Amino acid sequence: MCEPCFDLCTNDSKKLWRKGIVPYEFNKGVSKNLVRSVKKAMKKISIVSTIRFVKKTDQLDYIEIVNKRGYWSYVGKRGGKQELSVTEGWPNPIGCAIHELMHALGFYHEHCRPDRDKYVTVEDNIKENINYKIIKESDALCFGSYDYKSIMHYSLGPDMTSKQETDAQIGQRFQRFFWKSTTSDDQRGFSGKSDAEKMIKRNKNNSGQGITSRSNFLYLFVVGFYIVLLI
Repeated sequence: MCEPCFDLCTNDSKKLWRKGIVPYEFNKGVSKNLVRSVKKAMKKISIVSTIRFVKKTDQLDYIEIVNKRGYWSYVGKRGGKQELSVTEGWPNPIGCAIHELMHALGFYHEHCRPDRDKYVTVEDNIKENINYKIIKESDALCFGSYDYKSIMHYSLGPDMTSKQETDAQIGQRFQRFFWKSTTSDDQRGFSGKSDAEKMIKRNKNNSGQGITSRSNFLYLFVVGFYIVLLI
């Protein structure tokens, strides 16, 4: 049975980044504008968690940020160099980068939870699509209640509809980021306490592996998030 926590994370500890430190480097094909957006996304994740993104030096496991005409990432650490793609021309590059970085940290789409059919209807023609396919309980840790506000949740539309009434703005990576009232239109992403809590991961303090204990991480993460909101 799952321990009380939030969101949908990989159940494979090998896919988690050691001590929450994620080395990265930018491919030369990534524009300066995209570099700025990705760095802002990294900062927004780090400021409300113990995750730290560091420029690659001699690390063997790291993320190479590339521009391959789309936004995509592997789920969790793969070992060695792994690509994470960002691109030009999409709305809200910061929110989209946060979404992909969350994948790299080990998070699946919220609408792929094993219990998703209680909350949304996914059309038969895309149920086997990798972006909509349900994750088996044995392959992931499903924490807390279903979160329509998750930045890891796709927007609703003809292929996916809600079974329950909700006033949530679903598809947060494309919604206004309300970190501060003065944010510009392209600064969108996390949706509040909901997305702060969902950074909690399945990590343990065994032999230096993992981020911190779940309870301590939850405390630091949520408190840190609200401190930022008050600035």
